[in-house]
Amino acid sequence: MKTRLRKCLFSIMIISVLLVAVLILYSVTAYVKDYPEYSSYSAGKTGVKALYLLAGKCGFQVSRYHYPVKFLREKPVMVAYRPAESLFNETEEQDGLKEWLKQGNTLVLILDERNIGDLWIFDFISENRQWYEVVNTGKITATWYGLGNGLVCVLDSADSFLNSNIAASDAAVAFINVLTRINNPKVIFNEYYQYMQVPSPRLWDLIGHIGQLTAIQLLTAVILVVIRGWKPFGRVRGDKRLTMRSENEIVKALSGLYQRMNAYPLVLSNYYGFFTQKYGRFLTMPGALRDKAVRLLAECEFYLRKGSISKKELKRLVLGLEKLEYEINNRGQTTRKE
Repeated sequence: MKTRLRKCLFSIMIISVLLVAVLILYSVTAYVKDYPEYSSYSAGKTGVKALYLLAGKCGFQVSRYHYPVKFLREKPVMVAYRPAESLFNETEEQDGLKEWLKQGNTLVLILDERNIGDLWIFDFISENRQWYEVVNTGKITATWYGLGNGLVCVLDSADSFLNSNIAASDAAVAFINVLTRINNPKVIFNEYYQYMQVPSPRLWDLIGHIGQLTAIQLLTAVILVVIRGWKPFGRVRGDKRLTMRSENEIVKALSGLYQRMNAYPLVLSNYYGFFTQKYGRFLTMPGALRDKAVRLLAECEFYLRKGSISKKELKRLVLGLEKLEYEINNRGQTTRKE
């Protein structure tokens, strides 16, 4: 019954793994054409996936963010490409982003000149700006604003950063120069501002990478215990009898290793050496067992001098030595009783 249950659970686990793999592939490949424009998921002409991949190729730890900024606990560089005004200008989002910037974080805005004046961030910059700097990379202008602890970098010519234009423009170089100057290995592309939002992070996202790894390990341990069964290490408490290890355990272990290597003469040498060392004195005493032992050991010596022996002959000689050892030990016990 237990064996059938284990097989059933093992089958369920395999099916579950396959389903997860299929779901992952489906989530990656499905609805590719439904990504909104300006998304880092989109490989179309109006997407910025090339910019996302470029940052990863240059050694930055890139990821995507789908939640309001108030849930952001890490301190990465946030990249917002043409953020949707209806989401970016929400009062709650404004308050969250202001607080996030005050904590010493950096926001990189890639904008079109047409919507610069419609975003609340520039009123906030004009009120809190302590310094600013303009850096030109070809036809791309990067304007840096120091806001106390926080930092905002505004890149213009947003069309140059699109997948269809980035190869023929200075946008790629300008973007990597900005990330290099910030010198923060973690970079997130904000997909919440592209309407790919989730109202709040799930529990799986809140526990973070360490918590996720711990949960996976615990789940794996539970599955293994259910399938394999619980087997305690060492001797069970309450079992007062000690299991005696065989006297020639090392000889058998080495012989098994040599046998796997097809080194049959070495196997025979181990058994021959162990027997002659342990029962050398017995071989000097006359009797039927002594004559039998002498004949068997002479046969062993023949194959050892020859340097080769078949597996069949090896098995016959080893069984003969073990049988002879058993007879010698039984004779010794009988003699002591008499």
